[in-house]
Amino acid sequence: MMRIRRVSALACTAALVFSLLGCQSKDPAQEQAAFDEFMEQMFVDAMESDYTTAHVYLQDPSAYGIDADAIEVNLGSRFDEASMQAAEDAFMETYAEFQQFDRELLSEEQQDVYDIYAFEADLTEQLYDDKFDYYPQLFESMSGLQFQLPSLFSDWEIRSEDDVKDLILLLNDVKPYVDSALDYTRTQEEKGLLMVDARSVMDYCEGILNSGTDSSILSAMQEQVAALDLSEEATRSYQQQLADAFSGSFLPAYQDIYDTMAEFRDSENNNTQGLAAFPNGKEYYALLLQQSIGSNQSVEDVQAMMDSAFEDHLTELQTIMFTDMEGVEPLINGEELPSTGYTSYDAILQTVSARMSEDFPEVSNLNYHIEDMNEEIASDGIAAYFNIPSLDGDSIKQMRVNPDGADPGSLSTYLTVSHEGFPGHMYQYAYLYENVDSNYVKTLANVSAYVEGYAVYAEYESLHYLDTLNESLTAAYRENELASYCLYIQADIGIHYEGWDVSETQDYFNETGIVLSDEDAQLVYDQLQANPAAFQPYYVGYHEFAALREKAEEALGDRFENKAFNEAILESGIAPFSVVERHVDAYIAAAQEA
Repeated sequence: MMRIRRVSALACTAALVFSLLGCQSKDPAQEQAAFDEFMEQMFVDAMESDYTTAHVYLQDPSAYGIDADAIEVNLGSRFDEASMQAAEDAFMETYAEFQQFDRELLSEEQQDVYDIYAFEADLTEQLYDDKFDYYPQLFESMSGLQFQLPSLFSDWEIRSEDDVKDLILLLNDVKPYVDSALDYTRTQEEKGLLMVDARSVMDYCEGILNSGTDSSILSAMQEQVAALDLSEEATRSYQQQLADAFSGSFLPAYQDIYDTMAEFRDSENNNTQGLAAFPNGKEYYALLLQQSIGSNQSVEDVQAMMDSAFEDHLTELQTIMFTDMEGVEPLINGEELPSTGYTSYDAILQTVSARMSEDFPEVSNLNYHIEDMNEEIASDGIAAYFNIPSLDGDSIKQMRVNPDGADPGSLSTYLTVSHEGFPGHMYQYAYLYENVDSNYVKTLANVSAYVEGYAVYAEYESLHYLDTLNESLTAAYRENELASYCLYIQADIGIHYEGWDVSETQDYFNETGIVLSDEDAQLVYDQLQANPAAFQPYYVGYHEFAALREKAEEALGDRFENKAFNEAILESGIAPFSVVERHVDAYIAAAQEA
């Protein structure tokens, strides 16, 4: 899981008018120059319209042609109808300008960028349909706004005295920002379009409120201020202003969330079923699914993919068991698995980074820093996460780890560190920053199935570097885990598209051999119901990469090379799978001709 609130370029206006766009006959060189200028202006507009995104990605905005004075210091656009309509209007204007470009006149690299934007924009246009107004839920139990704000402020990087002043403004903006989100949510409840696990949100907010001004979130910000080269008087003053903003805005905002969710907990207008219960819910879910999987596959296509994948994983698991029953016995018996032998997260990263050049293209900057995550974030069960580095500056990769939540010697920890670190997200972004030119692709492209699907693919590839455990055991663990997630994705579709209730969800798992108690079935249902399409980016994304690899292996036989294939899936940048497949096809063709 990566922790950053990304702003979509689709909501930003590219304030450019190109006279050549209306021409009947276009010069390729002019078209390509205009397209580059258009996409770069989209990046500039996005940064100037969202302070938090600009701060995360850029240490020196002026180096990118961005007017820092034009950036309003706040948490972003509000959730009132006027602001949402303005965002839609801006998107429609930008998309209309974009559609005037002739794709055939662009270079191959530009065609990638064109297709990435077009994929996202087409779905966004459909989701802007009036019939889906108030369908998006802001307080999902796994990744809602209530989670985003603590992680944002805990990891906020203070680089200068001006950053401190801006941070105080941001903290004071929390209550107005949250109030806007709660007003939106109350409107959902009035319209019968609310779908929230109120009890789960209340539990999280309760933890924040119980910490009060003793919060580790506040202390993390104050410690950064103390680390600046400021006078003692200035340091004390800024720390006090942060404390005042925290107690006067941040904490009251969480009290408001708690109180509002308490009202909704027993509301008859809070949908405790899936999206299928809403008037246009099935159609909305189908679009949400496509957005989450990075392709235009239908719900039925994904169901068929997961059915096939589940059978393949079970077959492979059975083969492993028959081949080495003794090796996989701990997994079969539900016993504690043997230790990998690692005693720290850093030792895992060092081992993998030293070995992965066998299979992944080299990048020059793999510098990283590991730090314990904030206590209040650590409490929600997250083992580790990756913070995206700035485009400029030292670009040191930042991993936050839960000091209390995992044994460094467990296989699950090894896979988590590989997912977030090497050859997962830390490596993925290092390669992206060094090898992809488009600032739009590096910062605004938001194809989560590519990002997370790659990291799942990478974590399982990292098992090749784990020499301390029985290979059959690690392979069986992988197949069992993937088979289980196939079922979760099918259940998610069942709940949100087919309209399953708890009993039907329990029956589905039981029929596949995963027997759930009534209590466990309710827990699974509640998680999936409150977070539609949450698992698809990870596991449908993984299976897309696995299918591309199988395609290349079948086409090339002995000519297949891990490193060359991995370069092919990385070089497109964050992209829908139609673009990634084009790169894989080019790799296959080149290898066949060699």
